[in-house]
Amino acid sequence: MDNYLDQISCEAGLFQIRQANSNDFDLIRSLLIEAASWMGTLSFQQWKPEQFTVEEVQSYFNSRDIYILCSNHEAVGMCTIQDDDPGYWGHLNEPGYSYLHRLTLRTSYRGKNLSKEIIYWAARRSKEQNRKGLRLDTAAQNDKLNSLYQKLGFEPKGKGQKGDRHYVLYEMNSKLYNQL
Repeated sequence: MDNYLDQISCEAGLFQIRQANSNDFDLIRSLLIEAASWMGTLSFQQWKPEQFTVEEVQSYFNSRDIYILCSNHEAVGMCTIQDDDPGYWGHLNEPGYSYLHRLTLRTSYRGKNLSKEIIYWAARRSKEQNRKGLRLDTAAQNDKLNSLYQKLGFEPKGKGQKGDRHYVLYEMNSKLYNQL
């Protein structure tokens, strides 16, 4: 029996959210590799399949909460939430915020506004845990995601660089966060 934490009801249907456990390792890795493979067909590839090694994905289970979005008991997406992110946020990293990462959906569920629903759910989950707000980052060159995040109420808080990857740091507008 699946232990669902919550559900999302939207135009795309009814979805359940559950927290991943160690039995979900292969599922989580396959969702990430599938998303990275799909990104390889785009003009800008934010993730690469080979980055999701066994060790990398195992580190997610050790350092963050992993959530699985389900439809009729089938995994259709995922995201992770962690308590801090000094690797990307550096001196702007602040205790008390939630940091959203690895949001992905199976190909057949993209384009249905589910990213918005998952992000807003993550904000509500963060509020339940008495967090100050919700933060995330994305590649500076990913115009589509930068535009989406701003439309969803995120405000740029800074920029960074890791190797040749430039990224933008976002925080959800506090008024919106408190309304969700």
